[in-house]
Amino acid sequence: MPESAFSLKNLAAEDARIALDVARFVREELGVELRGTGLVAALSGGADSTALLVFFCALRDHLHFSLSAAHLDHGLRPESAAEAEAAGELCRRFNVPFFVRRENVAERAREWKCGLEEAGRRVRYTFLEECRMKAGAQWVLTAHHVGDLAEDVLMRLSRGAGWPGLGGMRGMVDEPGRHVLRPLLMLEKQDCTAMLGRLGMSWQEDASNQSRAWKRNRMRHDVVPLLMAENPSFYDCVRRLWRSARRDEKFWNERVSHALQQQENGFFISDSSLRELGEAGRLRAMAEALRRLCGEVRADTLESVEQSWRRRLFPRRFSFAGGVKAELSGPGVLFHHASGR
Repeated sequence: MPESAFSLKNLAAEDARIALDVARFVREELGVELRGTGLVAALSGGADSTALLVFFCALRDHLHFSLSAAHLDHGLRPESAAEAEAAGELCRRFNVPFFVRRENVAERAREWKCGLEEAGRRVRYTFLEECRMKAGAQWVLTAHHVGDLAEDVLMRLSRGAGWPGLGGMRGMVDEPGRHVLRPLLMLEKQDCTAMLGRLGMSWQEDASNQSRAWKRNRMRHDVVPLLMAENPSFYDCVRRLWRSARRDEKFWNERVSHALQQQENGFFISDSSLRELGEAGRLRAMAEALRRLCGEVRADTLESVEQSWRRRLFPRRFSFAGGVKAELSGPGVLFHHASGR
């Protein structure tokens, strides 16, 4: 049978159930209907992204969506060209349209004056969005699983992130320049590798994932195992934390979004709105403005803005990640990218 005819019937019963659970998670918890959509799977060639591609190839006929894959060669390792070729061969095997590009991420990091990890992330998401548009697709799929989510929660905790950011990465991002779903977010890595093993499929291992030079790897190899030893159900705790954060995020966003006045380069919250919201609402509105501009928010700096407003200490200016500033004055607080002022 050609791999282009691959479906749920070709998976072991337990793997087929997992695939259907993934589709249910996307529909019921992320609020996205996959049926009839266009999807682009981010394919590094590792176990997680290979499993992502296989799960969605199996679901393709069941949900009648179109599926493409995209691979970015970061140009950082000698074996990266061979990995790109292997990713392309996998897509040909499963009859999945394939996008590939090689980027000099080290050069981009020098140009942007940032670390390799940040430069790689920026280049990768720009490339994936371009592929999504070329494919006429609605969503990019990434292969983050609950182990990645646990690492993300711990990294945010170590940086002093506030709630609900402490719950970790979102499962769905739908904003200008990023239309991303993380459908495997509740799965464990072993769910992916076990399925590939039963199918007799191999994958490419990125040796840099073992290096403790990166904070994320130190969390993965050193911190998470300690927590798992203390509580073998640690991943269940992470899942509950994530769901709690998403519920609170939804609750508060429905109540504070009206206070955010979008401007050309940021968001303004008027003094009257700040008064009406109350302390919890103020903090949530300001956190949402910052999330839209720079992602993660440090709780201590945000609380400094709140305390300065309450004590009427203005004009004041505060700095956040990504060159974002908060300018506090009598009329209210303006959150904006510094380059725009």
